Amino acid sequence: MGLSLLLTACGEDSTQKVQQNPQEKTAKIKLVEKSIPKEYTFTFSDLNNQASKLYIKENIYNFVNIQQPIVLVTFFSTWCPPCRGQIPHLSNLQEIFKENVFIVGALVYDDLNHKELAKFFVSQKAHFFISSNQKENLDFAHMLAPNLRLKPDFEIPMTVMFVNGKYYTHYEQAIPEEMLASDITQALKKLQP
Repeated sequence: MGLSLLLTACGEDSTQKVQQNPQEKTAKIKLVEKSIPKEYTFTFSDLNNQASKLYIKENIYNFVNIQQPIVLVTFFSTWCPPCRGQIPHLSNLQEIFKENVFIVGALVYDDLNHKELAKFFVSQKAHFFISSNQKENLDFAHMLAPNLRLKPDFEIPMTVMFVNGKYYTHYEQAIPEEMLASDITQALKKLQP
């Protein structure tokens, strides 16, 4: 089960169709070519209008309002099976490491309305911060992908770990909970004096 989860992601190459219409969605992030400024500001906001700002300057990621030294940002969609499968594991990790880890789910390419999203998050037992501000989430993905040397249309879910405001590692596709827990534990050991 863990191995199949590790190798699972949503994308155009998937044989399973999510929607059967001409405007069929894919789970790949489409990047727009543009010049990259050296400073960025992004606002992650959830369905309750709680927000957290992210300031980026010279590859330092300052997550305002977040006190934990480790931040995981996961790009996902509600219609993507591997993304949905990862939600309970992220919730579990948030609970286990709540003193040291803050998880941000960055919703992308989703067309559920506010009420449907709220119902989905409850049914999936999503117990971590989920940014429903898709424009900001996609802008952040567009900025981040070249820095991570990802292909422009990377598949989701995709998770990035930041430790003390610096990029630490990233995971393409769904990742087993045990692997994330191990990497979090290793990062926490490096933070100890």
